[in-house]
Amino acid sequence: MGSRYEIEVKLESARGLKNVNWRYGPNRPYAVVWVDPSNKTLTRVDEEGDTDPNWDETLVIPLPPEPLENLTLHVDVVHAGREEDTKPLIGSARLKLAEVLDDVGVGVPLSRTLKLKRPSGRPHGKVNVNVTVREPRYRAPDPYNAPPYGVPPPGSRDYSPAPGSGYGYPYGGAPPVQGSYYSNPPEKKKSKFGGMGTGLAVGALAGAVGGIALVEGADYLEDKIADDAAEKVEDDLGYDDGGYDGDDF
Repeated sequence: MGSRYEIEVKLESARGLKNVNWRYGPNRPYAVVWVDPSNKTLTRVDEEGDTDPNWDETLVIPLPPEPLENLTLHVDVVHAGREEDTKPLIGSARLKLAEVLDDVGVGVPLSRTLKLKRPSGRPHGKVNVNVTVREPRYRAPDPYNAPPYGVPPPGSRDYSPAPGSGYGYPYGGAPPVQGSYYSNPPEKKKSKFGGMGTGLAVGALAGAVGGIALVEGADYLEDKIADDAAEKVEDDLGYDDGGYDGDDF
């Protein structure tokens, strides 16, 4: 028997995310939300979001039959790609429902900006949410089980459902993808330079991109050293990350 309450979560946006995919390009972020780890749901992928995605999407989640003050809302922001050596979990945040009840009670939305933490525990980025604990207005649809992190979710450009898998998007229908996913690809424009000019232009661009990559690589190495040090301390202390490694499906 489920709880007499459900939770409505509006995922507005996230800001200042770490680019976990810096070797290959920008982030393609989506958010995974849950209270009961066996019932997870997700937003669409913001294909153009990178480190500052916008979702503006509302999810309704049934609550387990436990006292509300004992429950916690979890939000993971995840990269939708499957590039080699890219760890898809960008950051995680939590909000105790006791805080929602203490601040606004039942039936009133609470707006919060939650700090995201990397798997090592270091803060990096923020996510903006509106949370409402409410009595069900109708029977909530069966919760959607989000795919494991690193497997492109439905609606992303890499998504390819297995035959007969029955994978669908929460609350029915194919999810819209921000950008021009459903539109025809734009026509290729002819180069202004042509011939040798094209080669020179490409060379100059490659040099500029190489310079950017070196800068981002230096930032990445600095962050990685700090993350590795933090993770080693957590391992030595036997720290439990509460299932934030993305492998709890």
